[in-house]
Parts: sequence; structure tokens; C-alpha cells
Amino acid sequence: PFWLLGVASGVHHFCFSPVSAAGAAPPCAPHDSIAMAPRASRSLALPGALAAAGAWSLLRSSPLSPSLAAFSAPSAGAASEGTAFGFGIPPRAAGGVSGAGFGRAERVAAGARGGATAVLEQEQVSTYSGPSVGQLALQFLGAVAAGGAAVAAAAGTPIAAKGVVGVLGLYVIMSLNEYVVHRYYQHLGINKTGIMRWLRNKFNIKAMKSSGHVEHHKETLDDMSLDIKPDPILDNDPFRGTAFSWSVSAVMTFEIAIQSYPWLWLCGWSFKASTIALFVAMFLHAAVWQTLHPDMHELPDPPITYGVPGWSMKFLRKTGYFKFLYMNHEGHHRAPGAHGNYNVCFPLADHMFGTYVGVIPPKQLEPQAA
Repeated sequence: PFWLLGVASGVHHFCFSPVSAAGAAPPCAPHDSIAMAPRASRSLALPGALAAAGAWSLLRSSPLSPSLAAFSAPSAGAASEGTAFGFGIPPRAAGGVSGAGFGRAERVAAGARGGATAVLEQEQVSTYSGPSVGQLALQFLGAVAAGGAAVAAAAGTPIAAKGVVGVLGLYVIMSLNEYVVHRYYQHLGINKTGIMRWLRNKFNIKAMKSSGHVEHHKETLDDMSLDIKPDPILDNDPFRGTAFSWSVSAVMTFEIAIQSYPWLWLCGWSFKASTIALFVAMFLHAAVWQTLHPDMHELPDPPITYGVPGWSMKFLRKTGYFKFLYMNHEGHHRAPGAHGNYNVCFPLADHMFGTYVGVIPPKQLEPQAA
């Protein structure tokens, strides 16, 4: 567990930091004459705080904490019974027939049963059984806290503080960019902004045209399967706008780089460390997207010759994290005008700008004669 790393780092600092019998650190530089807390207590402070944060986050997101149910319950009245990475979450099969890791065969078989059974199962699908936003946030903060505690134990508190602040800021950058690109570029939201309207009227600038994402929404049905029809944009893409090619990933990496390098430099990161962090973040984002998006629209996993392979995080499809992402993106497709849940892989910006729509269940099936 994450919190054990923090406890271990605290024990390491407490037991192995050289402390004099009087409780103060031995003088090793002129500034040590300034009155300060004993070194053991100072070095223990951050690992202890991070360990407490990690333990608190895991306990809050645990199904064994019913008193925190109000904070942990997801939107739209759906029940949540597990933590971010699947601990304590009932199998998806018990909650319905639509979800991450469930392909067309399962949904077709369920839908073909007809009559009251189909209606009953459709109602079951609307009961989301994955983690809430609060649980995901606390799990993420717990992981960052554990990592910071480990770094503090190995390299010291200042480096750990720089690392934690840098990672949190990089996540914010990734989430904001995902939101802005999805809302204002892919959904052509930029054409509705005041500045764009002024530019069109003043300089006769043409409105931005669709890159294929609008067409992707037009052919996506309520159960997330595709009603594929001839389209001049999507027909040239074997994944019909659901996956990132290597060239698209390169453009996105440049976009994040011009924002992440200044931020990490301000946090005291070296160029080498910043570059490693950039490529790790971009790989994680692309891997999650490629594993989630084509599969939920019943398309095959993109191969490595196309982009980051879709099988790269296939082992996470049954976890609570992917259950949340699946539900979140279903809500995006079902929201009126697809306005909401613009974050796909890195949730945050939707909550900052008030566009998180929560759980939107599928349309109810009409009763049919058996």
C-alpha cells in the first residue's frame, strides 16, 4: 500500500539521521547555529505528512468507510462501491452488460433477449458501480504522496517538494490541454467564441472546419457502437477518428512541451528530468486513450505501426479507473450537443469549468413482445 512507503521513509529518516545526544544535529556549517528543530523531526515532517495523506486518501476511498459515502457518491445518484484501481468493486457483469472490456457480442446477446428482460437489464446498466470522482482524486493524491515520501527518504525533502509540485502541475497542464483541444478544436467550440466571431466579421476569416471528430459523434449510437456510413474524412482512417496516430502524438507532445518545460524549470527540475517527465506523461495519456476509446466503440486495438498500441494498458480495462473513464465518456456522447465531460483520460478541467455531467444512463428500451 502507498502509505507504507511513507511510513518506511519516515522510519528511515528517524532511525538513520545522525543526531547528537542533546537532540540537535551536529554542526556542519555556520548556518547550523540558527535555532532550528532537531534534524530528526525536520526530516520526518514531510515523509510523515505524506504518509498520513496517503493513508487518509486510501481510507476515504475504501468501501469500509460508510461515513464518507456522501463525499464518495458519484453524480446523478449512482452508487459507488469501490476504489480507483478495482479494490472492493463488484464485477462489471453484476452491474450490467455495457462497460469497459465488454465487447459487441455481450451487448448484442443481452439486447436480443427482448421484452421485459431487456428493459430490466437496460435499467441495470444505469447503475454505475465504479469509483467516484472524489475517490479517484484521493487515490491519485495518495499515489503522489507516496512517491514524494519515497523521494524524500532517498534524496531529501527539498527535492521531494519540487517533485510533488512539478508532477501536480504537469497533471493540471495535461488535463487543461485535453479539455481545450477537445472542446474548442475537435468540437469546433472556437467558432462560437466572441473573439472568433469578431475576427470573422472584421477580417472575413473562415470558420474552422471539422477534423473528423464531429462526424465521429454523428455515427456513434447510444450504446457506443458505430453506425458506419460513407464519410470522406473518416473513411481514410482505419480507426474512424477514435485513435491517435504517431504524427498526431508528435504534435500533441510539442504542444505540451512548450508549457511543461517552463513550469518544471520554475519548479527546479533539470532539462533531463523535465524531458523524461514529458515523455512519460504523453505515453501514459496516449496509452490510456488508445486502450479505452477504440475499444469502447467496438473497433480493434491500434497496432504499434499506427500509434501507441491499444493493448499497452489492456490489463486496466476491468479496473475502477477505466470504469470511471468509460462512464465519463459515455456521458460525453449522451449529453445534449455533446457538451460536457470533455476530459477523457485526465479528469479535472471539467470540474474547474462546470462541464462535468456525471452519469447519463442509456435510453430505456421499449418493451417488446417475446
